[in-house]
Amino acid sequence: MTDLVERIERNRFVGREFLLWLWFESMLFETNLAPTGEPACALWLEARLTLAFEKDESVLKTAAPGAAPEAKEALRQGKLPREARLRLVSGEREYAWLFKGDTLGLANLSIPAELTKKDDEVHEVLYERMRLVEALEATLDALFSDFLALRLTEAWEAAVVPALVRFAHDEAVDEAAYLKAKQRAQSAGGGGAGRGRAVRSRP
Repeated sequence: MTDLVERIERNRFVGREFLLWLWFESMLFETNLAPTGEPACALWLEARLTLAFEKDESVLKTAAPGAAPEAKEALRQGKLPREARLRLVSGEREYAWLFKGDTLGLANLSIPAELTKKDDEVHEVLYERMRLVEALEATLDALFSDFLALRLTEAWEAAVVPALVRFAHDEAVDEAAYLKAKQRAQSAGGGGAGRGRAVRSRP
């Protein structure tokens, strides 16, 4: 059990870096993301963002915390996003949840409108909820796979980290160069580094 706890503690940064990457891409591409193998979607941070380094935390509560100057200042201080309220729109489906970076967990998940529940349609409502959550899982798993394709290759240090530093300092990011590095990393990893599980809870 001790070894497991130590492994979890050592790898908490992965979820925080994933959340930072989602934040970065949502701002760079004006919320329009293209997860490999899944439909394009819009994703952005809203309402709440918590950044932390060890026991030092910054909590931002605003309509668009990702665009707040305080958020970039926290990044420059070495803090990473620990939790954030995310909203994702895919086609006509819209989801919102609190993403917990340390555990890759979803809390307070709001899913698209369900079927109207009638006495003889309770099971249909349940199946519809399951399908909606599975659709979100597929999108998040694709995004996580794209993240790992970058994180586990030389492109992370060579292209992504410099772009994140510029992002933190409110400097222009070369979108074309970033996309080129991202595409090379995905090609090297076969379109991703395997389907990692990015969802850890249910509504």
